[in-house]
Amino acid sequence: MEIANPKVIIVGCGNLGEKIGDIFAQHTNFQVFGVRRNPSEQGNFPILAKDIFADDFSAWIAAENPNYVIYSATPSTSKPEDYQKIYVDGLKKITDVIQSNNLQTRVFFISSTRVFNGSSKLEALDDHDEITPNDEQGEILGHAERIATNNGRGNVFRLTGIYGLQRIMMLRLAQDQESWPANRFTNRIFDEDAANIIVKIISSKYTDAKFDLPKIINVTDSHPVELYSVLNFIRKKLNLPEVHLESTDKVVGKKIISTFLSKKFNYQFKHPSFESGYTEIIQKMER
Repeated sequence: MEIANPKVIIVGCGNLGEKIGDIFAQHTNFQVFGVRRNPSEQGNFPILAKDIFADDFSAWIAAENPNYVIYSATPSTSKPEDYQKIYVDGLKKITDVIQSNNLQTRVFFISSTRVFNGSSKLEALDDHDEITPNDEQGEILGHAERIATNNGRGNVFRLTGIYGLQRIMMLRLAQDQESWPANRFTNRIFDEDAANIIVKIISSKYTDAKFDLPKIINVTDSHPVELYSVLNFIRKKLNLPEVHLESTDKVVGKKIISTFLSKKFNYQFKHPSFESGYTEIIQKMER
């Protein structure tokens, strides 16, 4: 049965969370608000000042009784203890509230393809492939994914390298060839596409209870590419000469795809490749 005016709470409402909330705010049948410790100015939907580790947070979530929680909190550093606190302890606090209060809330956890970093598979890694973390942070993310999906009412959006108008690290790197790391495969997703994918999938589940929603979805443009190809493409767009770096090593890294997005869900990407995305970014920066 369709839920009237479902409530969406975005926990850890940063750059991606705001984009997700902005899209939900355009749907008049959804109630959406975000929470984070230090909200800035308000935009198209309310963002509340809340600390998930505060004593009253669990009671607040239970009282709000949301239909959907998007857990998009991120640690302030890459230290394992910060990963543990945010990704595991914080997420578990949410799922414990839901379980102990018998809420029907569905949780969507925003994860990362870092969980695949130890893979030696030459073929592309799809939504259903087993994770192969090779560091403590990857292990922690894998643990959080299991927490999210454990009760049958949780799903994971596993994002590849996200980029956008406010995420221009690659542009800075392209201009500083002395800082280029060894060549590797990189997997991209434009932030607007990532937000749209998440909203469209949740909306599809809302309108159709029988919608076949996988437990885990790789959120990617499904076009893995060599890092040097991306950097040299950006240099060309910036009217800089191409960089030729000799390397005796083969290109390393993982290739990520999503058969669900590209074939089953048939999402139409705004930017189906890095060329399209970075062209828009550079054109808007030059205005």
